[in-house]
Amino acid sequence: MNVLSAYNEFIQEQKFRGNSNYTLDYYKRSLKMFLNFCGNDMDIEDIDVVLFKSYQLYISENLDINRVSVRTYARAVKVFLRWLYFEDYIDIDVNKLLLMKATKDVIIPLSDTEVKELIRYYDNSTYLNCRNKTMLMLMLDCGLRLSEVVNLKISDLDLKNNYLIINGKGSKQRLVPFGILTKKQLVIYMQYRVNLNNNNSLFLNQNLTAITTNTIKMLFARLKKQEKFKRIYPHLLRHTFATNFIYAGGNLEVLRVLMGHSTINITQIYIHLAAQKHLLNDSYQSDLDRLL
Repeated sequence: MNVLSAYNEFIQEQKFRGNSNYTLDYYKRSLKMFLNFCGNDMDIEDIDVVLFKSYQLYISENLDINRVSVRTYARAVKVFLRWLYFEDYIDIDVNKLLLMKATKDVIIPLSDTEVKELIRYYDNSTYLNCRNKTMLMLMLDCGLRLSEVVNLKISDLDLKNNYLIINGKGSKQRLVPFGILTKKQLVIYMQYRVNLNNNNSLFLNQNLTAITTNTIKMLFARLKKQEKFKRIYPHLLRHTFATNFIYAGGNLEVLRVLMGHSTINITQIYIHLAAQKHLLNDSYQSDLDRLL
């Protein structure tokens, strides 16, 4: 579902509840600003706490309004996101949907060490282990959404030219390349996969039927039981991919295309996250140290 469809459902729900015209106008006015930021075609799976914070920063820095107005507009978005969550459209931590003045949290993508530990957590000794490892590597190396991993078909995979065809919303397709290590992992995985059945779905569960979103959610639930993976969730892998892409000098517009974003506004949040990674990873030269 895209964000425009979700918005229309939300407004219909507010009418059903008998909200006043004043309240409806407030939601429409505030949420249309949010839709302009996101783009009407944005997949609601891209909605998370990072996006909510980025939206507040965006309107604070680009509109001639004070913090009180930012909170007023953002409050309507918060109601909208909570409704999406309780309708089971999105999976986020609603307790972290904080308004600008109240939050000082820093969003930190997975570190290089955490990425290595995550990839090494599963081996290739069994089909399910190999499948899990392959899915995690694709999410980290290609920035795929949870639903995009679920919907991958064998026919979407081109091992000769090292890319995937991702079928997005509204019949939109995009090509996403993958690296050498991911290709090697896919080759190993396909040795298991081709001997199972003729189902075109790339990833199968233990009953040899196509995986569902719940398959991946349960995978991450098990990972979170490990202390070193306690903060992990599916979309964090997508954030990590995008942050590392910008950190390595990647082009913002190319990243927008790779991630399937409808507007550059969403993609721009990774400039800030990449800057944070520079501060964490790179040697910082204090000017005071230099002078004194």
